[in-house]
Amino acid sequence: MGRESTQKPNYDILAFITTNKERLLGGKQLSLLAKNEEEAESLTEDIAKALKADVVQLKSGDYLILRV
Repeated sequence: MGRESTQKPNYDILAFITTNKERLLGGKQLSLLAKNEEEAESLTEDIAKALKADVVQLKSGDYLILRV
């Protein structure tokens, strides 16, 4: 059985990776400041693979690693 259409999906943000220190978030998630876009992408892939989680790239270029 799948998730009922009336149920709200439960997303957990596990990590936030950015190259801009002004966008670092507070909270329970891991927040990382990468030196450049290549490092951000590499960190994101490695962490998501280790945590078996999904990745979302925001329009700003930042990454969210989340689990449903």
